[in-house]
Amino acid sequence: MNDRLIFHIDVNSAYLSWEATYRKQHGEKVDLREIPSVVGGDEESRHGIVLAKSVSAKKYNIKTGETLYEARQKCPEIVIVPPRYWLYIQCSNAFNEILNEYTPKIQRFSIDESFLDFTGMQNLYPDHMDIAFTIRERIKRELGFTVNIGISNNKLLAKIASDFKKPDRVHTLFPWEIKEKMWPLPVEDLFMVGRATLPKLNKLNIFTIGDLAQYDLEILKSFLKSHGVLIWNYANGIDDSLVRKSNHIEMKGLGNSIKYSILDIG
Repeated sequence: MNDRLIFHIDVNSAYLSWEATYRKQHGEKVDLREIPSVVGGDEESRHGIVLAKSVSAKKYNIKTGETLYEARQKCPEIVIVPPRYWLYIQCSNAFNEILNEYTPKIQRFSIDESFLDFTGMQNLYPDHMDIAFTIRERIKRELGFTVNIGISNNKLLAKIASDFKKPDRVHTLFPWEIKEKMWPLPVEDLFMVGRATLPKLNKLNIFTIGDLAQYDLEILKSFLKSHGVLIWNYANGIDDSLVRKSNHIEMKGLGNSIKYSILDIG
């Protein structure tokens, strides 16, 4: 499986980027990406949550998923705009139409991220960095928003790589780079290490992904059963899941994610 070549392409602050791009195209002078701003629900009801935030909003420690009331407390001048899901579906489709021109093996993982499998296409794309930069620049030029691209030999590492420094970046995380690039990260950054698992790992003095990767697997199994094996494998970069074409994407919204059939989207 080491000869595989997988990209994970993730739209930077998708809802906010798509809102900003749409508004700029329709004459707005202020770019939401350049001021403290969030996309969220109904502020008056105090039940709305932050769905996406600008880089400037992050400086106020505003977090995705917290209430708009909390965001306003942290930054009184924050600009809050309501979500337009029809727009995000259109932007997602346009984004994936470009990706489809480069490989037929695409998995739409959610509305703003997709996996691409370039395995066996070395004759067509001899340099993986060149094609990554080409895709990134084309999306920026034609659609007006930026993406991060992670590259590796499996989906797990490609997804982790795309979450490195943002925005508008291309990163690699191949197996020989794991020790340097992934192991120093907090263990909670690892896929499948959630709120319930984190304190259990901390009790075992596991605080980084490297701590987990080098931990005795038998001891881990005794504490966490099969889940311990899964996350130990992930910490060591082991993942053989395939890039599978999906007929559904998840719309990140209020409450539970809403699933839409790609076939039903214009």
